Amino acid sequence: MTIRRTLSTASVALLLIAALTACFSIPGVPTNPGGGGNPGGGGTETADLTGTTWGGTDSDGDKWGFEFQSDGTIGLEFNDEPYDDPADTWTQTGSAVTLHVTGFEDGDIDFTGTYDGGSSLSLTGDYAGRPFTLTITEG
Repeated sequence: MTIRRTLSTASVALLLIAALTACFSIPGVPTNPGGGGNPGGGGTETADLTGTTWGGTDSDGDKWGFEFQSDGTIGLEFNDEPYDDPADTWTQTGSAVTLHVTGFEDGDIDFTGTYDGGSSLSLTGDYAGRPFTLTITEG
């Protein structure tokens, strides 16, 4: 009987350690690298954009480039001209991404989009009361 109790206590301890270990993650590493529907993933976590560079052309024909900096600011290129204004910011809460870009003649631009961890990010923006879209890809 003593052996069973010791074995049972050890089994419970191992089960608790395994359960608690599953609650922790390494910062910057997605908790489900397999993604939705793929082996190893449930599709509920998204990758962090910090330190990545993206670019694309918007629906008005303007070329954009973004570097998502770790301090919450954006390194920006607009039509191949570089800008790095501390007022240009970005946030990511789960899959929701918001970018705020300042310094345009007719006002600031706020972009919103949803990032699912893939290689492209579709954004919508509004400039001087006129909406436009922008799809950027990593690289």
